[in-house]
Amino acid sequence: MKLFPIAILLLGILLKGMPVFSQNNQEKKNILMIVFDDLRPLIGAYGEPDPLTPNLDAFAKDAVRFNRAYVNYPICSPSRAAMITGVRFDYYSKEKKKKLKFDDMIASQQTWPTILKENGYWTATRGKIYHGDVPKSEKSSWHIPGNFWINKGSRDGDATIKSKIVEIGGDQKAVQKYMKKTATPSALIYASVDGPDDLLNDGKTTNDVVDYIKNKRDKSKPFAIACGFGRPHLPWVAPKKYFDMYPEDAGTLAYFPKGTKKSIADEFFSDKHKSAGWNEGMDDETSKKLIRGYMASSTFVDAQMGKVIKALKDEGLYEDTIIIVWGDHGYHLTDHGLWRKGTGYNVALRSPLMIKTPSVTKPKVVEHVVQNIDIYPTILELAGIEQPKSIGLKGHSLVPLIDQKNPKWNHFAYTCAKQSYGVVTDKYRFTKTQAGDYHLYDLEKDPEEWNNLAKEPKYQKLVKELETKMNTVVWNKP
Repeated sequence: MKLFPIAILLLGILLKGMPVFSQNNQEKKNILMIVFDDLRPLIGAYGEPDPLTPNLDAFAKDAVRFNRAYVNYPICSPSRAAMITGVRFDYYSKEKKKKLKFDDMIASQQTWPTILKENGYWTATRGKIYHGDVPKSEKSSWHIPGNFWINKGSRDGDATIKSKIVEIGGDQKAVQKYMKKTATPSALIYASVDGPDDLLNDGKTTNDVVDYIKNKRDKSKPFAIACGFGRPHLPWVAPKKYFDMYPEDAGTLAYFPKGTKKSIADEFFSDKHKSAGWNEGMDDETSKKLIRGYMASSTFVDAQMGKVIKALKDEGLYEDTIIIVWGDHGYHLTDHGLWRKGTGYNVALRSPLMIKTPSVTKPKVVEHVVQNIDIYPTILELAGIEQPKSIGLKGHSLVPLIDQKNPKWNHFAYTCAKQSYGVVTDKYRFTKTQAGDYHLYDLEKDPEEWNNLAKEPKYQKLVKELETKMNTVVWNKP
């Protein structure tokens, strides 16, 4: 009788009921998710010359860059909930006639952090991955459910930070409020601070994530670490050295057709800041300085991402780690006389998305339309985890677009902004507003979207086709 099979049998009996993290776990790839808040894809990696983002640009050379990535709703809360749950949210409960709560959206079904942890991953998060701190329903999904803000009360506006401000500007009422009280998330201001990176929350987030990678993680398991940066969300507070990288007149105002009236009176996406008028009352000089502040904030968090990537490289983990870099939506920055997000315009719906896997050996650009709800099924496939039958995902895995030369892909992006629903195809963006008006833009010929084609006779068939597609979409349900 051979002893080897008996030995294996005895070993199995001894270890019965005990967790074994050996061969299968070692084969699973580490996952790093990096999320930016309000970072639109107009950065160097996407061909925009003004913003200085050397780490994102360098990463793009190792990754697949999705040039037409869209979010279903261009606001932080529903966009992040969709990315984490794989459910398409329109941010509105028709039954209750009010906005959906973030925690309720997250609790709609098991999230990918939950699935990864259940499948042997060591999980940790820090910074803004959710809309704020980790919800109670998600605490158990993370071995370390790190906070978004270290100092929730000040939000990068405490006395120490204010004492180091060397330049501040923007909406003067918001500036005064910031200096007297604290920074509000909607304050249209910029502030240059003479201090180190970790004086601010994103610098502290970086320090903690680097510590996860180098020290805190359970090295017997593959890890899934989520790192969320709060910038370049308003207010645009960043260390002085990042402001100094730009000339004082660095900001470039958005394209505006000659002869067009500067008015947002007919703007169909209602906004609480709309009453302030064109560019919220900011003159061109102030607007350029605000854009410079946005870019300085972008450069600041780009540098923080660089530190996290360096930690992976220091540990010899970079080449073999799946890295997903994502922004939660786009941003206006004076496009159509607006500053922020929350509209159905292409500039607000489009977001940065880049993915590096061990199979990617050279940079690649994908022009197919993809969505934030595609991230969940992509993570599952890259991790080698079969989708649980209890999970309903509306998106599609991006792995074919990553690995195949000519993949079959015929998916659109379905969008919503303030109860105005739409469709984005390879060529067009279509929206039907809450009031019943139609908007159709040719994104190839009119990328800034100033020429509405919806009423032209030759486009009526297309309008009907896109409206029909839009009406088949399921929102708020797995």
